[in-house]
Amino acid sequence: MLDMIFSSVYQEITGSRIKVSAKFYKYAGVKSSVRVRAGVLEVKVSDALSDAPEKVLSALAHILISRIKRKQCPRVYQKVYRLWINSEMMNERHKALRMDRGRKARDEPAGRAYDLSEMFSEVNSKYFSDVLSMPALCWGPRLTTRKYGHYDPSKHAILISKTLDDSHVPRFVAEFVLYHEMLHIVHDVEKTDYQTRAHHSKFKADEKKFEKYKEAEKWLVRLSTVNTVKKRVKKMSFGLFG
Repeated sequence: MLDMIFSSVYQEITGSRIKVSAKFYKYAGVKSSVRVRAGVLEVKVSDALSDAPEKVLSALAHILISRIKRKQCPRVYQKVYRLWINSEMMNERHKALRMDRGRKARDEPAGRAYDLSEMFSEVNSKYFSDVLSMPALCWGPRLTTRKYGHYDPSKHAILISKTLDDSHVPRFVAEFVLYHEMLHIVHDVEKTDYQTRAHHSKFKADEKKFEKYKEAEKWLVRLSTVNTVKKRVKKMSFGLFG
């Protein structure tokens, strides 16, 4: 059935046929991937979705294939998939998988200064009435100067920049970035005749509900400025003495 679903969606999106090899895979969380190799669409879907309705798997297929084909995935499919992975049943399944299969060390949510799982639980309780299921949470592998977070709906995963895992950065700053990414779980992407917007007016209105919104924004601007300068100085040093 999985092969048929991805084959059908691929043809719908691209207008052409392709050989498909799709299987359920024992990931530690709700992670799925797709790639084209040697003319074959290779798909791995978390076995946590093995009993998901066909419409949910079809929605996931639309999300994944739209991504590799650089096309905008219709909002209806994003919504169907998001509602399913955030259901109470899937929330419990996420927890069981994490306990049973664990994570590699590099994917641990506990950083040097802050623990993303603890932070998620607190933000979820304070701003979302505990309705969001916990995604895979991890700190990024490198320091960044501008982009501090990312939500991947196909993997139900949030990555937060390693830059914020620092005791010199106030906890509420990291919480705000996490809150921002959690809003992407809740809000659809808006598409108009001219553009696609993830940070639309409704999203921005909810973003401002964060208790220390203005302070966090100022901190992030300051952090970007300081780290950009440091990066430039480092490049100059390598140029002079490398």
